[in-house]
Amino acid sequence: MPNQSRPRFVLTAFCLGMIVVHTAFFWAVRAQLVTGSSDFRIFYTAGLMLRHGEGKVLYSEHIQDETEEQFAPAAVARGGPLPYNHPPFEAVLYAPLTYLPYFPAYCVWFAVNIALLAGSVCLIRRSLPVLVSHFRGLLILAPLAFFPIIYALLQGQDSILLMALYCLSFLALRRNKELQAGLLLALGLFKFHLVLPFAFVLLLHRRWRVLTGMFMTVVLEAVVSWTIIGKRQLLYYPQFVWHVNRQQAIGVIVPANMPNLRGLFTGWSTMHPPPRWVETLLLLVSVGLLVWAARVWRATGSTGTDRWNFGFSLALVATFLVGYHSYNQDMSFLLLPILLTLDRMLENWDETSVGLKITAGLMFLTPLYLFLTLQISHQNLFSILLLCFAGYLAASAATERPPASADRNRGPLIAPLG
Repeated sequence: MPNQSRPRFVLTAFCLGMIVVHTAFFWAVRAQLVTGSSDFRIFYTAGLMLRHGEGKVLYSEHIQDETEEQFAPAAVARGGPLPYNHPPFEAVLYAPLTYLPYFPAYCVWFAVNIALLAGSVCLIRRSLPVLVSHFRGLLILAPLAFFPIIYALLQGQDSILLMALYCLSFLALRRNKELQAGLLLALGLFKFHLVLPFAFVLLLHRRWRVLTGMFMTVVLEAVVSWTIIGKRQLLYYPQFVWHVNRQQAIGVIVPANMPNLRGLFTGWSTMHPPPRWVETLLLLVSVGLLVWAARVWRATGSTGTDRWNFGFSLALVATFLVGYHSYNQDMSFLLLPILLTLDRMLENWDETSVGLKITAGLMFLTPLYLFLTLQISHQNLFSILLLCFAGYLAASAATERPPASADRNRGPLIAPLG
């Protein structure tokens, strides 16, 4: 392994710099967090409605607005109400938090997210041997230097929970516990647009046990949803989500600030509403990207941990890119492929291409996120960087040399997906 002193110093200094920026960012918006200007208020609203016995009207915009005004009047007056458009079963998670006032509940959820983040890194550390052995400090600094994680914490979002479930599913797949992987993946269907594309990749791989596990969890989630909101609201839910999506309310649906394919294709002033041919092209490109990712992942076969990890990482990046409703905080689960890639880069730092180093660095460059989102309102341009990252992952999966008999963790080769 090459001398690590220089990359360790550079990466540590870079991460610390981004953490300083994040601290300043938190300080600048601290007053707004107290008054309820974060996304957490949609979850608090849903939990409050459930606790008050209003589950049967959970997707009534009027009652949602009235509930929000009860605990966050200043935020609603300043930016308007935010609709709770997540599946009904997720509201059960937040109902206990509503026994606390809004801001203390936000703080508890913040602490839960920190615990989920720390637990996720601990879980996957065995898949990051170079980071664990020679760059241990980066395991702490890198997640806190990744702006999507910080933005998810600030917003009180559920994105870090989804990241934790992807980490658990990754480990289950590596150990050939496919049913368990499916059960875990389906728990992430509170963001179904960021799970179903990955399920499509699994379908292309004919991983029936994984899909069976997902189906079992879906049945449970459907029963829970039916119980708390009833048949009528459950059937109305898809219509409600579609209505919110097509309405494109300010601050709720903003394709220009979606760093995915939808943002890249439709996030422009001339695309309101987008022409039918553009939406058709978006669908075709999205399917094509998933098929390509599935083929690359399958091609890694059972030839080694690194190649399989690159294929899995590509599938995750493709999943985010085709997700129809994705913002900065939703990129949180991309921390997993980024850490897997960073670990491999550090093992062969001198041989790693300059392009991949620049791409990885830009993905951690917080001023870029802030400039694209706050200054020019076109975070959709970030999708180009993610497409470059996907290309590097595919190239790495194709060129990575398989080990002779065991992976670089010096353990027996675990049969991968494919």
